[in-house]
Amino acid sequence: MKEQRNKYIKVRMTPEEVRAFKEKSADYKTVSHYVRKALEEYSNVSVRRQLELMQELGSFYRRYQGELSHIGGNLNQVVKRANELAVAGLLPPSYIREVLMPVIRDTQNIVNGIKRGLDILTQRTGKP
Repeated sequence: MKEQRNKYIKVRMTPEEVRAFKEKSADYKTVSHYVRKALEEYSNVSVRRQLELMQELGSFYRRYQGELSHIGGNLNQVVKRANELAVAGLLPPSYIREVLMPVIRDTQNIVNGIKRGLDILTQRTGKP
């Protein structure tokens, strides 16, 4: 025998929240069906963990997006200028060895650290 649904809850929402809620529940038979499905899916531990990991991944990307752009721009400028100076015969090999290579190595280390962080998050999702 199927249990009767005879209890209800009230939720206060802003007009914007109501609009968003109605849009999201439009594909379901009823609003009640949408709420029950959402509760069922969110209660599923693996789904909840995937949502948490997606939030962490989004945070990770937001945190490093600007830094990666900055690093890439700086490295591009350095290499372009070094190439111009080398072609003109104005860049001694010692400058490349003592100045440019340490900057390039530091940049590599930063990018590799970001990659390791991304790999850790990706492994936690359980996907290769």
